[in-house]
Amino acid sequence: MTQKDREQIASGRFHIIAPVVNRATSLDPGEISAWFREAVQKTWTHEPYWRDKRFGYRTLERWKQKYDRDGFEGLKPAVPAKRPVTAIPEPILRQAEAIRLEMPQLSVETILYLLHKEHGVKRGSVHPSTLSRHFRRQGLTRQRMTEEKIRQYGFRRFEAEAPMQLWQSDFQHTLHLPDPLNANKQKLAKLCLLMDDHCRFVVHGQFYWDERMPSLEDSLKKAIEKHGIPSQFYCDNGSAFSSGHIAHVCARLGIRLSHTRPYKPQGKGKAERMFRFVDTSFLPIAMNKISKNLIRTLDDLNHALQDWLEEHYHVRVHGETGEPPRLRMGRHPVKQLPYSKQELRRLFFLEQTRKVDKTGTVSLDGQAYQVPAELCGLKVQMRYDPFDPSDADVHVNDVFVGKAVPSDPVARYRKRFRKEKTDDVQTDTVMEGQLVFSISGETTEVRQMQEDKCEVYG
Repeated sequence: MTQKDREQIASGRFHIIAPVVNRATSLDPGEISAWFREAVQKTWTHEPYWRDKRFGYRTLERWKQKYDRDGFEGLKPAVPAKRPVTAIPEPILRQAEAIRLEMPQLSVETILYLLHKEHGVKRGSVHPSTLSRHFRRQGLTRQRMTEEKIRQYGFRRFEAEAPMQLWQSDFQHTLHLPDPLNANKQKLAKLCLLMDDHCRFVVHGQFYWDERMPSLEDSLKKAIEKHGIPSQFYCDNGSAFSSGHIAHVCARLGIRLSHTRPYKPQGKGKAERMFRFVDTSFLPIAMNKISKNLIRTLDDLNHALQDWLEEHYHVRVHGETGEPPRLRMGRHPVKQLPYSKQELRRLFFLEQTRKVDKTGTVSLDGQAYQVPAELCGLKVQMRYDPFDPSDADVHVNDVFVGKAVPSDPVARYRKRFRKEKTDDVQTDTVMEGQLVFSISGETTEVRQMQEDKCEVYG
């Protein structure tokens, strides 16, 4: 029971006995008894502590006595004394409390594991509910300790000193569009935004059908192509942001990759505020265009987003900085990239290890690729652009050995069939303006129309 609950209960009790104790002239003992006998016949309600409840004569009399002696404090319920936990030895309790104070985020089960692992406490000798109850009585719950830590350290606003020092990024589930694979269904479009922390300028924003790592890297690559390489990239702890490949790419580009602390979304407040502005400003416009069939595809939606960014968001005065994002970003000249566009693109290539089968093919994301025949049976590293499956490199032990070509078995069969039919053709006689040859023993007359084409007749 909290202190606020005790005060509310005391207030309800005072309301009941007020006609007796809160009087300018005191009542005679007989009048007080008569009032108590009348009060016990009534029902009393004081939400949420009691509803339509009757109180006994002795209870009302005791409340009056406590009020006369101690005032309002006398009407508060007594605080139950903390009973010692006898089921757990005192040394173990002290060890458990020390672990909770050192690492308040740990659960009771994990604390019991550490007691067993590091302090030799026999497994199963301490029940989790018993230790949890002890923590509650001592005020050592995870929630309370986390709140105290927040009050102690608080949250502080931060802002990068200049453009290109810090980029923030996050995904948002924005709206639904017709599914490109099924016109009768809707599919959720997800927005990936990269924003400069100092300027609030969106260095790149794009809708995708998923929020996987290739989508994030595609947006980061396009932002770098337009504005250069930032000093730091600050993002969430989602699977797309915490993958090893994005860390490898940032290391190659000299970008410091940092993440928000788990379960602390306050660190990405600028991105969340930007998404809220998208919901209130861009989303109604997009929904209106969707209802009028002006937006039907993901490309249409991305064109509408770019128009909104360039014509509205980037030129409006930002409420926090007091300047338009484009004006603030324009003070920073775009630096020349140390890589060509093709080299930058290849830095973002995904890498997968595959074993080449006996037909000289490998499979990537459901697409078959033909590799050099001498690699059959070997493990190779396939580096490819997930948004351009026609471009893939083959490496063996990090050494480039050739290109991989998307494989089409039907096309190979047709090419082979045409070659076999051509091999069956045997020229018999050549006459002026005509070519006579035989196929499967039958003579056919052909008039040569062009140097590399002929028309069969007769």
